[in-house]
Amino acid sequence: MSLAYIRSVQRGCTYCKKEGHLKPNCPVAFLKCEEIKGAINLITNSGRSEEERLNTLFNDEKLTDLCFLMNERGFKQFIKKLVENGSITEEEARMRLKRDRVKVLMLRYWYSTVRYTELEARRARRITVKTPETVTDLSEFECPICVSNLPAKEKIETGCKHCVCKGCFVGYLEHKIQIMDYSVPKCSMCRTNITQVTIFNTDYVDEVTELTNVM
Repeated sequence: MSLAYIRSVQRGCTYCKKEGHLKPNCPVAFLKCEEIKGAINLITNSGRSEEERLNTLFNDEKLTDLCFLMNERGFKQFIKKLVENGSITEEEARMRLKRDRVKVLMLRYWYSTVRYTELEARRARRITVKTPETVTDLSEFECPICVSNLPAKEKIETGCKHCVCKGCFVGYLEHKIQIMDYSVPKCSMCRTNITQVTIFNTDYVDEVTELTNVM
């Protein structure tokens, strides 16, 4: 054991200010890292506003604690891969700014999670709800499902240009949600995936949008 090491230990840890160990081996810092990891697990498994809450957690922690967290085995290789695939720049990989560390931690603990992948897949198949600027059609139309003659404002048009009544469309979505079938809804006429609907009665926009967001 070198004399320089013995003297540095006698001066004490610069993190917890206690003697007998150095900063890289500080038990207080280790416990702090475990505390942060526990908070990360709670957030990523909570099922609500995970990305926002995780970003807030990293920004609220001290830079020193983030450095300790990023010293775990394999993190340098992870950063190297992020540079190789273009997720971060060479400049960001130098970790000179706290925001660079937060970005890398988000990539490590959020954007690589199963939960994030599931949410992205759901966003990709979310139905876009539109309304026409003006509704001038005063005629009636026949719903191909319930075979009812209804005012034109009661129809909902899919992206494939087929129309059903609002009652049948809402009933279809509610049934899928009830049986926990979250696959992409399909047009009743041509079986095309429904990615867009046009609602001709603005009173129904909120109700339909709420249901499509669940899908």
